[in-house]
Amino acid sequence: MIEIPFEKEKIFKCLCTTCPVQEKSNCSKEKMLKLQEILQNEKEPIKPQNFPGMYCTNGKAVCGDINTEKNCICDRCSVYTDFNLAEAEPSFLYCKDGHAK
Repeated sequence: MIEIPFEKEKIFKCLCTTCPVQEKSNCSKEKMLKLQEILQNEKEPIKPQNFPGMYCTNGKAVCGDINTEKNCICDRCSVYTDFNLAEAEPSFLYCKDGHAK
């Protein structure tokens, strides 16, 4: 089992928010605005359900308006490389298929 910690350092490396799968998602845009508010308030923890990304660790997207017909960019992400996710199952589209194992 691959364990990827859900932490700020990884969130800042995550490319999910720039992925074509999410580019037209209003839900993802709203979550990113909320995340910016959370980051400004150091007291509030970042919860996976408040961040439209890191699907490789937190599983499927809660936003129903993503387009999984688009090409994802998981393999361009340093988190993907750092944790050798090319060897994981699934190997892409964690937003649809669940977290890496």
